[in-house]
Amino acid sequence: MPDHPSYIHKLAGILAEARSPKPIPFFRRRDIEALFGLKKRQAVNLMHRIGAIRVSRELAVEQRDLIRWLEQMLSDPSVAIEQRRHERVISRIVELKAETAARAVRIVLPDPAPSVDFPEGVSLQPGLLTISFENEQQLLQRLFLLARVLATRPQILTNL
Repeated sequence: MPDHPSYIHKLAGILAEARSPKPIPFFRRRDIEALFGLKKRQAVNLMHRIGAIRVSRELAVEQRDLIRWLEQMLSDPSVAIEQRRHERVISRIVELKAETAARAVRIVLPDPAPSVDFPEGVSLQPGLLTISFENEQQLLQRLFLLARVLATRPQILTNL
């Protein structure tokens, strides 16, 4: 898999900025650095790929050349594939952060062995399970205790 430039995910925004009216129709090295988020050497290399010219004593890229190059980049199918991959990775990272935060919630359960009776706030009738609770932790505790009771005495379900 080829290494993609860091700015590949910002191409649409860069193109919009490049199209905006400028007092002079050139982008100097510092402009390219700021626009693409690059360092000096990276900006110079990119400018040469785009078609850099000398303006006075500075290296510059004509606005129309930059716009044409950006449009070509955006029309490249590999760029679209990389942008979709990047979006998938970011959404997966968000999911994992949410999952990690959810795992950080600690549920303190009582240690005594489960009784044969249902936990407080739990009632079971044929076709109906009712659990009353005041908060999420209490709900999870009662569900866990119910699971322990049913695991040790499964015949309770057949007696309903």
